Amino acid sequence: MKALPAVLDVGSRQPSVFGVEFSDRSLEQIAASVTESLPPMDGGLRLIATMNLDHVVTLRRDESFRTAYRRASLVTADGFPVYLYARWRGAKLAGRVCGSDLFPIIMGKLQPSRHRPFLVASSERSQRLLQRHFDKAGFRPDQYAVVVPPFGFEQDVAASESLLQHIEALRPTHIFMGVGAPKSEIWMDRNRDRLGDAYGFAFGASLDFFVGTAKRAPKVVQSAGFEWLWRFASEPRRLFRRYFIDSWAFFAVVANDLRHNGKPFAR
Repeated sequence: MKALPAVLDVGSRQPSVFGVEFSDRSLEQIAASVTESLPPMDGGLRLIATMNLDHVVTLRRDESFRTAYRRASLVTADGFPVYLYARWRGAKLAGRVCGSDLFPIIMGKLQPSRHRPFLVASSERSQRLLQRHFDKAGFRPDQYAVVVPPFGFEQDVAASESLLQHIEALRPTHIFMGVGAPKSEIWMDRNRDRLGDAYGFAFGASLDFFVGTAKRAPKVVQSAGFEWLWRFASEPRRLFRRYFIDSWAFFAVVANDLRHNGKPFAR
């Protein structure tokens, strides 16, 4: 991975795993890095990617997703299998850094006097609740924005342009995408030249978990590494293929990674 600006310290040198170097920083350290130091002027988007099993499988087949990961400023081990494999490969990690854990910590550190958050929500209900949170936290309406783009916005030129204009009007310090992978990462990477000097986070359902429009697995289930099973039980029709068909490709990716010693998705 390329050298990173001091404003976003990734930690010590790590072995390459799935073509990236995972950060060894903890949740609190990363949250502090992206709130205490603002992105440098004219530095462009700083994408923070949280890799889970589904990401690994998608990276294998999606060149645009690989490009987004390759240009990310920081990558964390989110999924339990990813974390265990990275540790086995010799990566020194403070622990799993999940987007669903990182988002509320960052939200608690955002200040109206310093930060301008822009959030892309998945539903109008989540939008209203997120707006209520910022209002209670002392943010004025001109200091933050929460929008709900139309379904398929990432492939619709007009819808994508409308979202970009909203972002450019606010000039945010932090952009949170809550509409799923890989489209969130790819959209931010493709439009990085227009997103300004901001930290970018693809946090998916984390925004819904934060405001309670979706329920996250209990802590004991998370700690045991079975949060995926909880999510499947919540949305079996949508997630069956992801968890019971596509996920098996993870083992092929691991075999490829071992064979090529962590090089970026060698074939």
